[in-house]
Amino acid sequence: MTNLAHAIGAYRTASSVVHPLVAVVKLYDEVLRRIGQAMEATEQRQFENAYIHISRASLILRSLAGNLRFDLGGADGAAMAQTLKQTYVTNMIALHSSYGKKDAVERFRKIRTGLLDLRNAWAQTAGMAELGIETGTEVRR
Repeated sequence: MTNLAHAIGAYRTASSVVHPLVAVVKLYDEVLRRIGQAMEATEQRQFENAYIHISRASLILRSLAGNLRFDLGGADGAAMAQTLKQTYVTNMIALHSSYGKKDAVERFRKIRTGLLDLRNAWAQTAGMAELGIETGTEVRR
């Protein structure tokens, strides 16, 4: 089974056990965790591990993009799905483009901050706690 199949299977399993919005937030949490691990690995000059974490984060983003429903919500729903797809693709490209750069850790940090904002928007919709910028701790707003 391919990594993509594993990611999709994990999404389907998570979505059948919890509300789909909660599953999406949990997938974002894993993306954020993987980016954090890539940052740590890069700082420790463990570049192979950094690449593995970036690849797994990208795989989850690709899975999220592949599971968007363009047929729901009319024109507004299709536009939202297209925006989300472009956001996921842009972040996948940014992750891979940042790998190996001198300022990779700072680039990963910026990507993670942007995805954290998106994660927190989903969490708010799902009635879940938001996370703080650097610590990953819950914040109440």
